Amino acid sequence: MMPRPWTIVVLASLVAHTGARDAGACSCISSGPPCQAAWNADAVFAGSVRSIEVTTEEIAGSTRILETVVHFEVDQPLLNAVEGRIDIVSTGLSTCDYRFTNGQKYLVYAWKREDGRWTTNICSRTRRLAEAAEDLRFLTTMPRSGTGARVYGRVNEWAQHPADEHGVDFGPLEHVTVNVRGATFSADRVTDKDGRYELSGIPLGTVFISVVTPFGFHGGDERKMDVKDLRGCVAVDFTLRAESRAHGTVVDQTGQPVAGVSVEAVAEELAGYQPKAIHPPATTDNKGRFSFDRLPPGAYVFGINITKGLYKPPSGPPTFLPGTAVATQATVFNLKPGDQTDVGTIRLASW
Repeated sequence: MMPRPWTIVVLASLVAHTGARDAGACSCISSGPPCQAAWNADAVFAGSVRSIEVTTEEIAGSTRILETVVHFEVDQPLLNAVEGRIDIVSTGLSTCDYRFTNGQKYLVYAWKREDGRWTTNICSRTRRLAEAAEDLRFLTTMPRSGTGARVYGRVNEWAQHPADEHGVDFGPLEHVTVNVRGATFSADRVTDKDGRYELSGIPLGTVFISVVTPFGFHGGDERKMDVKDLRGCVAVDFTLRAESRAHGTVVDQTGQPVAGVSVEAVAEELAGYQPKAIHPPATTDNKGRFSFDRLPPGAYVFGINITKGLYKPPSGPPTFLPGTAVATQATVFNLKPGDQTDVGTIRLASW
């Protein structure tokens, strides 16, 4: 007797079936490596798309996909799967849909919804079979039982220059302590020259992974993960940012504090050019005090009306700390990782 077909629901949007979309617009979470993804799925199989049926409707001159049924033939059951036909249904509700192409072979990670139907999406490791060598290697060689899962990952530094809007992966961080703990154990590992850590023999259950953040860095918040099979793994990477702090005061001509003033921090080399605001401004409190808590290390000047703003020009002439309109006369502060620098007082010429 042939096994009953499965129905797998793929949350779809309204584009053609040309393959996986960029996950950047999708809110789902990446599934991790095969040794982690396998245990987050209810079934994994390799199969061929035999046909695709699309039901649409016309609305205001445009076509909307109501449902797409992709008929799969299972060529290789790999985890909790059976041979036979599997029907994959996409309902047109999400940008997380994985687009299948007729006649192609795929490795599919599937899980069952509360309504009993099956689902997969672009944040799973579902992919063309020709691109699934790593997955197949794990799924076809894993033992019948395991002695303990593996927790591993990488700690790297994300660096940003004060004049740059975007940062870069600055590379691995060595000698950083990572703590892995569960209900019955707690262990530390120190990252190697490649920023990597690893701990084996982890029992089933919830584990918490965190970084002992080095001085001057931010990040490494604790992650909660589940070990679901002793043959599996949990892969967790951390990104740390070097940061510095600065604070000061704004006063008027008479030395009285001024509240509600927006103070800006600008890279030294951009001073005088009224650049686009890169770092969020700080607003003075009722005592005229302002503070910046997470500035990338580097050389800065501080002032008022020294950036262009997002949609409008500055509200008045620039004032650079300590109280000059001339950019070359501004005080320059070289902030290092972990610094908490008092930049002093900005005196407004008129207010």
